Amino acid sequence: MNNYDYELPEQVEFYDKYLPLINSSLTADDVRVRSTDGLIGDLLLEFKPIISDLNAVLFQAIKYLSRFRINGQAVPNNLLLISYNNKTAYYYKSKPYLDSIEKVYTRSASKLVSGKFVAGAPVNIWHFNDSQLDEANMLKLMKEAYNRQQDGNQEWLPVHIDSDDVIGWASTYYRENKYARKADFIGDDTIIGEIRQPRKLKGRILPYTGTDNAAFKYIMDKLNDYVERADLGAFYTPLPYAEKSNELVYEAIRRFQKSGNKDYIIIDRCAGTGNLENSLNDNVPSDIYDKDILSHCIISTYEYFEYKVLKQRLGSKVRYLIPPAAEFTDGTVQGSDALSYEFVNNPIIARYVDDPNCTIIVYENPPFAETNSIEHQKRRSGKNSSMWKNNYVTVQAKQELTGARSNDMSNVFIWSAFHYYLRQSTDSAIIFSPLKYWKLGEDWFNFRADKAFAFNRKYFHAVRQMVNSCVLWLNEPAKSGENGKETLILVPYEIKNADAPNYDTGTIEPINQTVTARRIHNSFSSAYYDETDDPNDIIQKKEKHYPLHPKAIWSAFDGTEARDKTISSNAKYNENIIGYLKAGGSTFENDSSNAHLTRNTEHNAHGFHLRDSNYLIKLPMFAANWWKAYRPDWWEIGVYYRSGDGKVKFESDVKKGELERWLNEVLFYTCLENYNKIRSLHGSDGRWYYNDLCLDNNKGKVDDPEDKSAPVTLASKQLSNFLKDLDDDEQKMYNLWLRILEKAYETKKYDSRLNYGIYQINNELNTTHEVTTARGRVKKVPDYPQLNGDLTTMRGLIKEYYHSHIMPNLFKYSFIK
Repeated sequence: MNNYDYELPEQVEFYDKYLPLINSSLTADDVRVRSTDGLIGDLLLEFKPIISDLNAVLFQAIKYLSRFRINGQAVPNNLLLISYNNKTAYYYKSKPYLDSIEKVYTRSASKLVSGKFVAGAPVNIWHFNDSQLDEANMLKLMKEAYNRQQDGNQEWLPVHIDSDDVIGWASTYYRENKYARKADFIGDDTIIGEIRQPRKLKGRILPYTGTDNAAFKYIMDKLNDYVERADLGAFYTPLPYAEKSNELVYEAIRRFQKSGNKDYIIIDRCAGTGNLENSLNDNVPSDIYDKDILSHCIISTYEYFEYKVLKQRLGSKVRYLIPPAAEFTDGTVQGSDALSYEFVNNPIIARYVDDPNCTIIVYENPPFAETNSIEHQKRRSGKNSSMWKNNYVTVQAKQELTGARSNDMSNVFIWSAFHYYLRQSTDSAIIFSPLKYWKLGEDWFNFRADKAFAFNRKYFHAVRQMVNSCVLWLNEPAKSGENGKETLILVPYEIKNADAPNYDTGTIEPINQTVTARRIHNSFSSAYYDETDDPNDIIQKKEKHYPLHPKAIWSAFDGTEARDKTISSNAKYNENIIGYLKAGGSTFENDSSNAHLTRNTEHNAHGFHLRDSNYLIKLPMFAANWWKAYRPDWWEIGVYYRSGDGKVKFESDVKKGELERWLNEVLFYTCLENYNKIRSLHGSDGRWYYNDLCLDNNKGKVDDPEDKSAPVTLASKQLSNFLKDLDDDEQKMYNLWLRILEKAYETKKYDSRLNYGIYQINNELNTTHEVTTARGRVKKVPDYPQLNGDLTTMRGLIKEYYHSHIMPNLFKYSFIK
């Protein structure tokens, strides 16, 4: 065998020699998984050219196993360290190192391993090049591991459950047990869940011996299965943000102290495990007379296991826990459904609400539900998960929350807080929530804000970075001016030095920004959509299945013909139709599904057709659609929305000719933007469709590609004078476009019958092939490096151009507000 000074070739040679002796079809790719050198069943392999420090290499392997544990992956009980150049293998069992495996390591497995660990003696040492017996014994170890894998009898190392790995094991459990719920996994001192008596995970985890679930108090929401987490809206409040929000509670208490009222209560109907209230008694300001704030709290929560932790944590400290005692039924707590008639009329709360000498403070991080998700559909649980929409409070709220707004559980909670509990001017509510309820709620939410914070939603165990507001609302009508009817000023705060998922360990730091939110009165669709019918339009009505010979065709989200999609709208064809623009929704949360520019009617509608007579003044909507893609700062996302509020001024300035240059800039941007998904294609209706919003003039040359008299695109025609007077940025972009187009012509898949925009070039012509790197990873490599590099450069130039040329007027005319 050869000697090597780096790892991949020796792995390849080793696997080529020995894997066929284990199983003739086994390859290196089959065992080189989970970012390891090799994993054969319950045997982890770690290669080095020469092992000069066994302690360090074993420690590296142990750090791999630590990562397995945290991710909820079975931990191999067998380790084989291979020093390849001197043909020596060291065999270890994992069990003696359980304590080290159950630690958390923040650096990569190969970093900081020398001088950090003391290994015991190996179980065996095999010199597999010098001794046939040693070679046979090493091979036997690998064969036995492979056979156990095939038989499902692997020797895993059972690990303890703690707050570091419980989320990983919960994910594994729910993935392997489709219909399992939280009670099945976690249980408690009265319900025997999986962690206390492993059955499905037997042999992989050790029984959890904690008498309760308090150790998981900061992550209880993440231990729900996906559907339950969405049904309950169970997302926690990180402690640093909770402590900051306490300041607003103290402000509300100061208002009480000035009121002359005799008592006050703080109501939290969705307290979770109690993070909001946990620190209320800590560091109470000197001007607050009663330092025992918790004794004024009335708290409740709907999910049973959170209730058990909440009761243990705060039950003896608060004025009331509703209900004071609960038994497990279906995973929820009887009598704690805040949207029920019974809760609204709960006598404990009613006695204070009915007392004019008592000030009411609502302090909540309201839940939300996403019951139409793909996961709900897979489990056929969407209907059951929407039962809350039939609750007493939801039905009452629909009288004010018209349209789809009552589908948002947080809206219903916020509405009910003001409707049922706040009665006088000294009352107030501290609400955690995305700003949608205020931005779009002028007809039902017109209260005065006192102070407002902007928190990063990602720390609430959510997916996206965006603003989660925390506002002290006073039970008074909103006025004009700062924090009035139209504006809301928020101060943003970030959490630093926190380890996910337990963000309670972090510290809070202000962002040196002032965030101003403004209300939205008109959507894109109400202000700008053009639904005008043309008598020459050819209509293809939607059918149960895609028509075999349609009169007009539909587009999918990626611009291709939507032959395999569910159709929810009629398709339309006219020679003057050049595209279909979808700019749905006011928020920027779901751009991938709410914002599209395609050639034909989109299969699920919610947009309008661009015609050669209107496209130029409609494309600012397309530009506004992608603002979030160019704005990475979380404290702006969730504050700015799409808006049609500037329509009158915009159309007036267009009519006066003041925006001629800018509209051409928007068109120029559209032609070079990768989000423009218009493709040239041959439709199943027999028509050729071309991209009129690009600068490739190879349009209409199907019969004779050499025909130089074929028409140019609408964009080229419109920009003919603009292209003669480009500034330096635009000239650089245009020159780059010409080179991209030249390189596109040279690709193997180029079709001379079509004209191409940036997206179609990138998607169809910028092809790749796979190569294996020196570390054994498969990597995609572009077939045309120059083309690929130019497309990447164009994306960077487009971003800069958007900021400097496009965005200022999008804000000026309130396309973004």
